[in-house]
Amino acid sequence: MDSQIILSLLAASGVVTILLFVVRGMLDQLPEVFAAWQRVKKAYRADASPAVEDRDVEDREAGMRE
Repeated sequence: MDSQIILSLLAASGVVTILLFVVRGMLDQLPEVFAAWQRVKKAYRADASPAVEDRDVEDREAGMRE
């Protein structure tokens, strides 16, 4: 009976440790996610950049060749 309690406590502490590790990893990524979201909003509001326009022209030319 005592060994069962000890094993249960070890298993529970392992689960808590893994859970904390995963939560910490997710929280570490949040600033990058927010920065990317801000860049997406800024790009959406701004006019198309020349690089995007060049890519669109190439796509149209490729479509005409087909």
